Amino acid sequence: MSKLDEKQRMRFQKLLTKAFDRQLSVAEEKIFNQFLGDNPECAKEWQDMQSLQQVTATMKFKQPAKEVWDMYWLNTYNRMERSFAWILFSIGAFLIGAFLIYDFITEFLTDTEVPEVLRWGISFMAIGGLALFISVLREKLFTGKRDLYREIER
Repeated sequence: MSKLDEKQRMRFQKLLTKAFDRQLSVAEEKIFNQFLGDNPECAKEWQDMQSLQQVTATMKFKQPAKEVWDMYWLNTYNRMERSFAWILFSIGAFLIGAFLIYDFITEFLTDTEVPEVLRWGISFMAIGGLALFISVLREKLFTGKRDLYREIER
């Protein structure tokens, strides 16, 4: 068969993609096989795709050695970079939290349309949740600094 025109080429590409993903209907498979039989160029492209699929299916990322990661985290710059990012994240979270609390107090708690028992209940839940969060955070910070075995894998 002669070279494919633009419309036929686009049709073949769509069928090729569906065949690669194993999503061809019976009718589409018939058309696809006709493309492969009539056009050596299409058959070659299909073979290349199958070869590529076989190769990529067996590929794996090479994991760096444990020593590489240990050296990375011992580097002062890397630790400072991570600390700086956490500081910025914490400041942002604090500002958002402060705004939400302010908005909660000025809008929800002063709204007389909301039943008083609901306002009190939500207030107690919010205060309790905040107290629990601070307690857990304090505990993690306290034990994290004093953990003698933090460098040892468990």
